[in-house]
Amino acid sequence: MKAVLIGSGWRSAFYLRIASALSSLLEIVSVYSSSEERVKEMRKKGLNCLSSLSGALSFTHDAVIVSTGKENFYSIMLELERRGEFILSETSFLSLGERELKSLENTHGAIMEQYPYDPIFAAVLSATSSLGSIDQLMISGLHNHHSAALARIVFSLKDEKPDEVLSLDFPSSIVKTGDRSGIVNGKGKEDYVRRLRILRFGKRLFIHDFSSNQYHSYLMKKSVEIRGEKGILTFDGLKVTDEDGYPLFLPFSFHRDISTWNGSMTLSHINLSGKRVYTNPFYPVNLNDDEIGIATIIQNIDSGLPYRSIREGIEDARLGKLL
Repeated sequence: MKAVLIGSGWRSAFYLRIASALSSLLEIVSVYSSSEERVKEMRKKGLNCLSSLSGALSFTHDAVIVSTGKENFYSIMLELERRGEFILSETSFLSLGERELKSLENTHGAIMEQYPYDPIFAAVLSATSSLGSIDQLMISGLHNHHSAALARIVFSLKDEKPDEVLSLDFPSSIVKTGDRSGIVNGKGKEDYVRRLRILRFGKRLFIHDFSSNQYHSYLMKKSVEIRGEKGILTFDGLKVTDEDGYPLFLPFSFHRDISTWNGSMTLSHINLSGKRVYTNPFYPVNLNDDEIGIATIIQNIDSGLPYRSIREGIEDARLGKLL
């Protein structure tokens, strides 16, 4: 896929790394940034970066990746829609009002929501059939739209609204172990807010748990619990009963190649109690889990396989606004 990248901040780094590692899958033909300083920085890296949107779009391409953040997101989406572009929207729709969301519902493109394709989440989703009818979901550690996307998939939600929403924002403090730049020594403290949202959809329960420092804390990790009539599924594995009715635990195991030279780990596959439930399609290329998820979406689009549409991303945002 040949793509124009709109945006030059940290969000766009995923796509630049994927293009570098998997040039046959993704080629960034040009980059658009409204910041002249960023244009100069990107050009130093050998990229065709321009401060003119029309100039960036003049390069031959198959798709346009929108990775702008909130700034000018809606106006750029409208302009790309007017031009008939196939849009890969990395930026969340959370900041848009209902009128703006509705005007973009039929936009041609895909929402780059990586978590359903992220290896561990994909492995968990592949095992949900073992639970029978699912009535409870708890997700901790994901931002609103990511959490909403997974809830909509697990519960097969379309545009349903919850029957009830309970909310609690709980301020607290904890030792600080990390920030965006990496690990810190853990001798200081930081204030944070734990946000709990409980949503009921008929006889189904969705619990969203997120702390404002969770992405950068080395003490708090992402977690998922899915409960069904036949058992419980988490990142650790599947808890069910055997054919005689006795409790049985089937663990996930992660198979990674570890390189001691740079400390990297390349995921090859994930097993559930010895049975393979996920295979990294890009192995042995060294990508992190987010990059694997994003690259999988691009591969699906190129191969004519199903992908989540812009409308799906908008429905994620509508539910995410409640979280």
